[in-house]
Amino acid sequence: MTVANEQITDASSNSGLSNFRITVEGLLELLDLEEEDEYGILRPTEYAFRTAMKLIAEAYDSMGNSFPKCSIGTDDQGSIRLAWQNLNTDCRVRLFCPSNAEAKAYIYHQKNQEYKSEDLISASTLVHWLEWFNQV
Repeated sequence: MTVANEQITDASSNSGLSNFRITVEGLLELLDLEEEDEYGILRPTEYAFRTAMKLIAEAYDSMGNSFPKCSIGTDDQGSIRLAWQNLNTDCRVRLFCPSNAEAKAYIYHQKNQEYKSEDLISASTLVHWLEWFNQV
């Protein structure tokens, strides 16, 4: 997996606007990656990029200053993964934006040993889990 410059950090730092800006900048950095290496695709597909941008923009519109910081990476198929992790409470939320429309976007959430993933129907699902993440 390729990771943009922003590494996983405590999501409680910074304000929502700067967290959103960091997220957008991280997504844009992925577009500057080489197209592929010996392990597969590095740069995200246009579909994955558009899906991620749409979801985080809608989440930020809903959450405003409570939008948490995340790390961003790609997989060998050109999909994008966004990861929110609270280092103090062993809590995480991960958003998977697939490389193409045939696969489904999904969200994974975990607190301690309890975890689950579900198909992402809309940005409201992402907002729900990010608000849960912020309250833990």
